[in-house]
Formats: sequence, C-alpha cells, structure tokens
Amino acid sequence: MSAATGVDASGETIDAPTYRTTSLAESMLLLAVLTVVQRGVGFVRGVLFCRWLSAEQLGLWDLVFGFLMLAGPLVVLGIPGSFGRYVEHFRQKGQLRTFLFRTTIATIVLSALGCLTLWFFHEQAAVILFRDASLASIIPLVALTLTAVVGFNYFVELFIAMRQMRTVSALQFINSVLFAVVGLGLLLAYETSARSVILAYGISCAVAMVLGAFVLAKDWRNLPLCSNVPLQSEFWRKLMPFAAWLWAINLLSNLFEVVDRYMIVHFSGLTSEQSITLVGDYHSSRVVPWLMVAVAHLFGGILLPHLSADWERGEKKKVSQQINLLMKVAVLVMMAGAIAIGVCAPFLFEYVFSGKYNGGLNVLPWTLTYCVWYSLTGCAMLYFCCAEKTHVGAIVYGAGLFANVLLNALLLPQFGLTGAVIATALANAIAVSLAMLLSARHGMEIQRSTLLLVAVPLLLGFGWPVALVALVVLLWQAFASERLFNADEKETLKAGLGELTKRFRPAST
Repeated sequence: MSAATGVDASGETIDAPTYRTTSLAESMLLLAVLTVVQRGVGFVRGVLFCRWLSAEQLGLWDLVFGFLMLAGPLVVLGIPGSFGRYVEHFRQKGQLRTFLFRTTIATIVLSALGCLTLWFFHEQAAVILFRDASLASIIPLVALTLTAVVGFNYFVELFIAMRQMRTVSALQFINSVLFAVVGLGLLLAYETSARSVILAYGISCAVAMVLGAFVLAKDWRNLPLCSNVPLQSEFWRKLMPFAAWLWAINLLSNLFEVVDRYMIVHFSGLTSEQSITLVGDYHSSRVVPWLMVAVAHLFGGILLPHLSADWERGEKKKVSQQINLLMKVAVLVMMAGAIAIGVCAPFLFEYVFSGKYNGGLNVLPWTLTYCVWYSLTGCAMLYFCCAEKTHVGAIVYGAGLFANVLLNALLLPQFGLTGAVIATALANAIAVSLAMLLSARHGMEIQRSTLLLVAVPLLLGFGWPVALVALVVLLWQAFASERLFNADEKETLKAGLGELTKRFRPAST
C-alpha cells in the first residue's frame, strides 16, 4: 500500500497542495513591494555602474549579460520554463516528487555540459560575443556565472509555479541586494571593469541558488509519495514537446532582445572598441525603461499558474478576459511610467550619468517604445502557454527576429545607434501584432479596446508631450465610459484594489 497521502491510484486528483501557497492577490501585493525595493536597488546599482564604468566596459557588461540571459534557458532545453504549466498538472496527479526529481537531474547535467563547452571553446566564444579574441580570458568567468544563473532561474521558476511568492520574493531580494553590494564593492576594491560586475552577478546568483535548494529540501519532505510513477518515456513525452517549443521561444525571444547589440558589434563598420562603446551608450538608455519589462515579466510569471488552473477547469473564456485586462492595464501603467522617465531623462543623463551618454539620451524615446511593446508581446504569449501551443510563440519571435535583423541591416549603417533602436522598435511592433493575430486564431477573444491600446506606445517615439496628451485622453475614457474597460473589468479592478488595500489597513480593535 502506498504511503502517499491523498493520492488515488485510480487517477483522482489532489485538491490541496501539501506546501504553503500564496493567493493571487497576496502574490500581487508581494510583487508590488518587491518591485519597489528590488527595482530601487537595481536602479541605484545601474546608475552607479554607469557612473563608474567607462562606456566600453559598460558595453562589455551589457553584451555578457545579454549572453547569460540567452544561454541560461538555452543550455537546459527550456525545462525550468515549463514549470509554470506542469507543476500543477503533476501535483494534482500526485506525481510532483517524480517531476521534481527528474527535472532537477536533467537541469544539473545539461548546465554542466554547457559550462564545460563554453570553457573549452573560450577563444571562439570571445570572437562571437565581442569580435575580439583578446577578451577570451573573461569567458571562463562567464561560464561559471552561467551555471549560477541557471540554478537561480531554476528555483525562481519552480517556486513561482508552486505559488510560493514569499520564497520568490526573498530569493529575488537577496539576489538583487547581493549583486549591488558585492558589485559596487568589487568595483571599489578590486578593479573598475566589467570583470568585477560579472563576478558579482555570479556570486549573487550562487548564494540565492543555495538558499533555494534549502527551501526545496524542506518542501520535499512534505510531498506525498507517488503511487503511480509515470514511465520515463511517458513522462518526457508529456513534458518535452512543451519544453522544446518553450526552448525555441526562449532562444528566439532572447536573440530578438539582444540581436541589435550584436548587430552593432559586428555590422556597424566600427572597430571592436568603438562598437562596444556604442553598446554602452545603448545600455544607458535601457537602464530605467528595462525596469518596466522586468516588472511585466514578473507579473506574467505569477499570473501563468493561475491562468493554467482556470484553463484546466475548462474556463477558457475567463483566460481570454484576464489576458485582455492584463494587456490594457499594462499599457496604461507603462505609458505613465515611460512619460515620467522622459520628463526626468535630461537630469538623469546630464547629472546622474555625468553627461557621458548623450547617445543614449537621444534614442531614449524609441527605447521606451520598444520596451513597452516587448512587454506586451510577453503578455500575449501567456495564452499560448495555457493552450499548450508554445510553437506559435516560436513563430512570433522568429518573425520578430527576422524583422529585427533585416531592419537593423538597413538602418544601422546609415543612422547608427538611432537606426538600430528604431529598427528594434518596429520589429517589436511586428511581433506584438503577430502574437495577437495568432492568439485570436487559436481561440482567444481579442477586444477592440485592447487593439487600440496596444497601438498607443508608438506615440512615445515622438516625445513625452505627445504621449502625455494621449494618456490623459485614455485615462478620461477609462473612467468616464466603457470604451476601454467594460463593467465587468472595472468591477474586477475595483475588487482587486480593494483586496490589496485591506492588507494595508490596521486591524480593528
């Protein structure tokens, strides 16, 4: 007889997890608090990096960080990225222990192979990343950092999927603070170079990874034993099609996100040093706007398990409604944030960045534009994840990547950095449009108000005064009519805000 608790060999599902989960409202609250603190720390860290590093060293760090974000999901074949979709599935079948054991072993083996490959072929990697073989000595450090990044991402994805947002918040906070403290300390005490920043990022990810392992070990003891262990072949046949397509999406989306910087390095016609310096200018324009992208991705990651639960119950219409609402609210919030950034930008670049990155200031409006569209594309992708149509996401990012390369090839040689950023913005417009078109073809009900709001970020490219007028009109319509938000959506927003504000009110005596 099985020792499992609540597992029925006949196939009945387990309703309640044995580990403590966090509700959607509390998850959003924790995320809001975490975002304020963590992004505040990240902003200060990014500003000081910009002040203390030369443009060339800042560009070098940007290229390495882009590679880490690209290679992290790549080397593990997208397995951790599938947690948001399948943790709940295997938990309800009483097979979570098996799921965790097999995916953990696979992740460890694959990340080790990736690290060793990068270490052995360090000279070739330096040429690909920097167009400069003399920088090969930095690649072994990048390889070690990559293993820590994979481990950190594994636990973040897992605990989000298990709806343990307290743990996710703690890990994210520790990682962010450690990166700032260790990074700034190494810049002051070791050397003022990208090497110090890479080392600090590896240390912060490694510490968070170890802490995540301790938490998982505690949860492991509480998991029921599996009474019907799936065969290896059946298990991987269920998991890998989704993971493989997610791997392809991660590869294409991360290439889509970083290809413009590598186009600058390899196709700008400048020397290696000059092109990396130009990447440093580009990085300065993304320091603040990329905070919006990070927040949007965090919200999407938190929402996915809840959307998956609705989908498993057959409530597909509710999934469509929630994604529409998410995208519309995201546009308004990010437009307001982008306008605030535009207003503060002259002071930021002149005094905080010490006037070193005028090129970044010039392209900031279009950087803001593409960051909003990139975030919205990720929101639209949630529908494909729920519907297990992740291959459609590969089509979206593949088309966006092709457009980005083609437009950069046309605009970069003639217009320099401005051409590269405009090309990226146009490619993101193509990607989000295609994502919405294909999601509609696969059953999602796209509202007209969503289509309207998704087009609005284009106005950011023409300066914040134009965008501000548009935002005021949109907010007026949102409150005074039902053209943007219908009655049900307004009620949902009101209920959500009410749930959050209750947590800030002192308990009645």
